[in-house]
Amino acid sequence: MNEKQAPFISTQVSSGEYYYLNLTPDRHLSEVVVCGGREQCAPAYRMERNSFKFHSIEFVSSGRGSLTLHDRTYPLRPGAIFCYGPRMRHVIQTDPEYPMLKHFVDFSGSALVELLKSTVFRQGRPLYVSRPFRIRSIYENLITTGGTESRNREALCLLLLRQLILSVDECAMDAETAFSPAWQTYLRCRQHIERFYMETASVTDVARRCHVDQAYLARLFKRFAEETPLQLLTRLKMGKAAEMLGSRDRMVKEVAAEVGYADPYHFSRVFKRVYGIPPETFTQAASRRG
Repeated sequence: MNEKQAPFISTQVSSGEYYYLNLTPDRHLSEVVVCGGREQCAPAYRMERNSFKFHSIEFVSSGRGSLTLHDRTYPLRPGAIFCYGPRMRHVIQTDPEYPMLKHFVDFSGSALVELLKSTVFRQGRPLYVSRPFRIRSIYENLITTGGTESRNREALCLLLLRQLILSVDECAMDAETAFSPAWQTYLRCRQHIERFYMETASVTDVARRCHVDQAYLARLFKRFAEETPLQLLTRLKMGKAAEMLGSRDRMVKEVAAEVGYADPYHFSRVFKRVYGIPPETFTQAASRRG
């Protein structure tokens, strides 16, 4: 399907990726994922609706903007997530200097509405999540699953939607916390690790480059994340190492050096701790699959 079959998809975007499952769902169905996707808002993006046919959950991955819902206007920042549905007038507008990147999923059905009412979404205002990277991952899984032809994709997308709703219920924060210096510092440090992990040697290096005390960095991750800064850094490095070992004819010591381990034996111990097998065995298994 394409955008012409979904007239409610905005054209005020500079790029987007969408999936379409059921744009005309039977009103008697108890749960249906209609469509969803990811949109990079254009600087002039403004969506104003007096109503909407389906329920929708939108998530701000980056950028800034505002949401008017029930005649009240709220600021939108990275990590914001909000829900609206039929007969809900709403206005979504981006900041032209910092255009939003948004993820969304549209759905219908009484069972899903009841699930919403049993969670923090019943508050009827934007929420902020303390695990934005997990939430973004669920949306990306929805895009991948919804865009892949499979006899089970509708059922799988329903499971992912339920996971999204329940995950938000677990990690929703109040706006005061979301706009706190501690949260903003955590986001900045995590984004630094995710962007520069290949050239980052240690957590000490992260703290120095982000201009924070190492002990404070550890406390931030304990408060807002499910892993320590070292665990995040190690996971990203080992993920890249596995990718290189599995797709290229590379020696273990070369891969170790590329991800920042001068000692290949230490690299092998860490790799085995993460994946359960040494890198040599991983390489052999990957070559057999190929």
